[in-house]
Amino acid sequence: MKVLFVVLDGMADVSHWELSWKTPLQAASAPVLDLLAEEGCCALMYPLAPGVCPSSEVAHWSMFGYRLEEFPGRTYLHALAAGIPCDEGDALFMLNLVPVERKEGRLFVRDGSGLPVADICAAWEKRLRGIAAPAIELHYLGGVEFIAVVRGGSSGVLPTDPFLHHLPIAPLRAPGGGDDEEAVEGTLRALRGFMAAAGEAVSREEGPSKGEMGLIMKWPSRAASVEVFEERYGMRAAAVVSTPCFEGMGKLLGMRVAKAGEKGAEEDLAAKLAEAVELLARGSEFVFVHSKHADEAAHTGEPGAKVKVIEGFDRALAGFLAALRDPDLLTVITSDHSTPSTRDPRVIHGGDPVPVVFHGVTVRRDGLRSFDEVSAASGGMGQIGGRDLMPLILYLSRRALFFTGQT
Repeated sequence: MKVLFVVLDGMADVSHWELSWKTPLQAASAPVLDLLAEEGCCALMYPLAPGVCPSSEVAHWSMFGYRLEEFPGRTYLHALAAGIPCDEGDALFMLNLVPVERKEGRLFVRDGSGLPVADICAAWEKRLRGIAAPAIELHYLGGVEFIAVVRGGSSGVLPTDPFLHHLPIAPLRAPGGGDDEEAVEGTLRALRGFMAAAGEAVSREEGPSKGEMGLIMKWPSRAASVEVFEERYGMRAAAVVSTPCFEGMGKLLGMRVAKAGEKGAEEDLAAKLAEAVELLARGSEFVFVHSKHADEAAHTGEPGAKVKVIEGFDRALAGFLAALRDPDLLTVITSDHSTPSTRDPRVIHGGDPVPVVFHGVTVRRDGLRSFDEVSAASGGMGQIGGRDLMPLILYLSRRALFFTGQT
C-alpha cells in the first residue's frame, strides 16, 4: 500500500473572535477535508510536546520519525538545496544582514525600516567575502541570507538571532561543554571577527542615510549524513516541495525531490498533488507534499486570510478525490504546527495540537464529520505525538512487523 503524506504548513490555529470564536479551519468551507475525515480516522497531534512551539524543520523531522539528536541543523538543509559543497563535520551558520538599533545599551533588530535590505545585501556580497576570515567560506543565497561554512569548525555556538524582535540580539557565545573546546573557540573567533567587521563596514558606508546594520546568526548546523528514509522504513520516498528547507531535507533523507509551486494556495496544492500522483504511478511508495500558504497567511495577522487559503486547499483536493480513494493508497493530511493568526510579536508558531486525518481502506472510521482542531480531539486515533506518526503509517500501510518484545 502506498502513502501520500500532505503537510499544510501552519494550517492549525487558535479561536478568533472575528470568526465567532472558531479557528480558521472550523470557519472554512472545506467539504472535501470533511469528507476525508468522515471516511477516515482523526487524531490530535502535538508535533513535539504540549506547549512547545516548534520550528517547521524540527516538527517535520519528528514526524518523519527521526530523533532530534540526529538533526544536523537547518542551515545544512539550505546548503544542500543550494548545492554548496560540504565535508562531513563542517560547521554551517545562516547569517542575515539586517537593520539594527540600540536601546538602553542593547542591540535590537529594527523592523519597519523601509530600507531596500535585499539590494544592500546583493551590493555587499563580494565585499563581505573579502572581509571574511580565511576560515570562513561565505555563500550568498539572495535576500538577506548568507551561509558561512567553517571547514572543520564547530556548530556548538548559540544563535544571536532572537527571532522575536522585541527581544535583544544575543551575544555570540558557546553553551559550554559537549564539544571540542579548541574547535569551538576557533569558530567563535572567526565568526566574531567577521560579523563585527562586516557590521562596521556596512554601517560606515550605508549608515549616514540608512542607519546601523549588522549580521545576526541563526541555525548553527553541521554537515552530517543520516540513515535515509528508504533504509529506515523500506519505502521508496519522494518529496514535492517549493522551499529550500524541505528540498534540503528531502535530499538529506534520500528522497527523490520534485520542485513545484504556485503563488495561489489552490494552484500550489493542485500542482503538487498532480506531481505526487505521477510519482506514485512511477514507483514511489511514499510521497511527501508540503505547502506553506497557510503559514504565510497566518503571519499577516488576518484570520480571514487563512480561511481563504484553506478553502483554496479544499478546492485543490476536490480535483484528486478519485485518486485519494484508491484502495491501494493511504492518505495522511496534517499540519506541522499551529500558527496563530495574530499580530502578537511574542508568537511565531503555537504550541497547540494539530489535527491529523488518516484516510484509506485499512483505517477504522471514527464517525467524525468535520476536519478541524476541535473535532479531531474526539478522533479514533486519540492524542498522539509527532514521533507516533510513522509507526501508525507503517501499520496502516501494512508494513508494521509483529511485535513480540524482542523485535
